[in-house]
Formats: sequence, structure tokens, C-alpha cells
Amino acid sequence: MTSLWIGIAVLTALAVVFLCLPLFIRLRSGELVRDQANIEIYKQQLKDLDADLKAERISKEDHQALTDEVKQNLLQDAESSKSETNHTSGKPLIPIMAFILIVSGVLLYAHLGSENELIIKELLESSMDPNTDMATMRENADELMQRLTIVVDETPEDVEAWYLLGRIQSDLGRYDEAVFSFSQVLQYLDPEQKADKAAAMAQLAQAQFFANDRVLDKATESLLIDALEINPRDSMVLGLLGIASYENQNYMDAVRYWTRLQGLMPPSDPNRQAIAGGINKAKDNLSADQLDELEQERLDAIKASIKVTVNVDDSLKDQLPEQADLFVLAKAEQGPPMPLAVQRLQVSEWPVTVTLDDSMAMMDNLKLSEFESVVITARISKSGVGNAKAGDLEGNSKAISSSSQSATVMIDDIL
Repeated sequence: MTSLWIGIAVLTALAVVFLCLPLFIRLRSGELVRDQANIEIYKQQLKDLDADLKAERISKEDHQALTDEVKQNLLQDAESSKSETNHTSGKPLIPIMAFILIVSGVLLYAHLGSENELIIKELLESSMDPNTDMATMRENADELMQRLTIVVDETPEDVEAWYLLGRIQSDLGRYDEAVFSFSQVLQYLDPEQKADKAAAMAQLAQAQFFANDRVLDKATESLLIDALEINPRDSMVLGLLGIASYENQNYMDAVRYWTRLQGLMPPSDPNRQAIAGGINKAKDNLSADQLDELEQERLDAIKASIKVTVNVDDSLKDQLPEQADLFVLAKAEQGPPMPLAVQRLQVSEWPVTVTLDDSMAMMDNLKLSEFESVVITARISKSGVGNAKAGDLEGNSKAISSSSQSATVMIDDIL
């Protein structure tokens, strides 16, 4: 029993003593047993509903509706008990107040979870506070590791806890431990959760890279390639594959990977200069023929290019941040859902014009020039990531020819 539950029990007991002692003298033992049984049933029903939601046997909407129904049934039973008690007591407010305290304690525990989980939440909030100093953040990280270890020991299938534990271990330079944590994520993760799988694979590969003294072995490189097939826009994967190519003296692929990475970075990103430096350093190791080949690839990419003008509907402009993360992407009208070209930038003034071409392809066999008809999507991401999320602002063009010189997209919808 956690200290939180003990605290709830103590508060409940005090409420009983001070508010309900006169009533207890007159109540029959059967009524007490029934109240306790109802509460135990209520707790079990909540656990069952949570289990059904986690197993995806019910939707979030059904879970909420059924939870509300269980709460209502419990309160209705309380009203029934109150009516019976009114015949034996001249102070009906006393049992009602005590019952509310008891139910509130149960609801609090059921909703917030264990004390350990509450502390984890508080530590995370503290660490994300920009006013938190580095020493406190380090202390928070150490305690988070300890408490997350408790969570995964008790519930080893908790992939979110394993993932968070692995991230903290990586941040603290404990890469061997992070490798194990991310391996556990992949072991317990639902195979159908492709995006989460790609993220975990990328984190595992990065941890293995640093654990191996910044050497990217074949197994880790293979893991990165598999992750890139699932999510071709993963900046960390592109960066590491560029490093692997460079270390293996495959300088042309290093240029290709880092060029794709650079295309995903907003112009204001301070890391763009470092990536540009890596590209130039890789090019210094190429022959004239190899440089000509890369230049020809660039020219071929420009041949299939679309200049896209993006604007925002007047009704949505009051929802725009000062610096909006804008993603502009082209997809085949009929074909794979993976983007054929992606451009990311930060925008403060509208309209804005960007160019999409084959050089921005996520995969060599998925380019603008290889599909006759495409749809252009412009999305303002509130989370700063390319995948669409609730609350993002989005607009789509009509289907156009991939050989079109220009297109216009009006952002006019809230996801």
C-alpha cells in the first residue's frame, strides 16, 4: 500500500470519526458491508475498463462513457443509502459528507494512479520548466531513472516507461543501459505501431552507436536503414547514416543523406551550418567525375519541380504562432502514402512560396518525376513534427500534374 493510499485512508477514517460517530451507533453492520462492497466493485470496474482500453477492446469514447456510467451508478446507490438513513437520523448531511470524502479518495487514487507515477509526472514537469537549473535537472533525471526502474520492474510490458527510461539513460551517457531499455520497447511494442517502432529503432541505433565508441557497425547500420524505410523523414537516422557512409569512405552517400537532412531543417536551425560543413568535407574527398554525377542528380531533380504558394485563410490567422512550423509535401494522387517531396520551414509572414523537386525525395524510387498526378499538402504543425496531429492547421491542393510549374494551397482546415 503506497503512502498516498494510506493518506487517503487516514483522511477517510478521520472523517468517519468526527462526522459519523453518532450515525454509526445506530447503523446496522449490514449497511457498512454494503457500502464497502460497492466501493470495491466500483474500483474493480474501473480497473476492468482501463484494461479493456489498453487492450483496444473498447474505444476512448466508450471508455469515458462507461466510466461515467459506473460513477453515476455508485452515486445513485449512495443516494439510496442516504434515503434509508434519513429515517434513522435527524442529520442527513453527515453521512452524505462522509460518503463524498470516501468516494473522492477512491476517485483520486483511480484517476491519478500510484504515488510513484505522480512523482514521475512532477519530475518531468520540473525538468521541462525553463526556469529549472542544470543541477536540479540532473537530480530530477537520477530520481526519474530510479522511479521508472520501479515501474518497469512491476510492469515490464509498459513500453512508454521503457522508452522514457532509455531516453534519460542516453541523455546521461549511460548508453549500455539505454540499449537494453530500447530493446525492451521493441520487444513489447505492438508491431502495428509503425511510427513508434521506427522511433524506438532509431533511438536504439543511436544508443548502440555511442555505446560502441561512435563506431557504426553493420548491425546498427541495418537497424537505421530499416527505421528509415518506415519513416524517411527521421532527421536523426539520416544524420547517423551520413556518418556511417562517411566513416566507410562512401562519401557520395554521405552527401546524399546529409543533403536530405538539410532539406528537412528550417533555415533558422543553427545545426544547418554544421551539416553544410559535413557535406563540403565529404565533397572534398570526391573525384571530379563523382562531383559531376552529384550535380547531374541535382539538375535532374530540378527538372521535376513545382513552385508552391501557401497562404492561410483569414478565419485561421488569429490561431497562428509568431513563428509557424510549416511542412509542404507532395504525395501521389494514386500510389503509396509516403511523401514524394517534403520541405520544412519556419514562417512569420504570409503568403510564402516554396519549391518541391526530386532532390527532396525521401526514397530513390519515390520521386515527383515518377508519378503523373500529385496532391500538395501544406500543414502548420503545432508540435513541430511532420506527422499530422490533432489541432494542426492544414490545406490541400487539387490533384495536379507532376510536370506543373506551380500550385497554390490555402490552409483552411483544423485537424
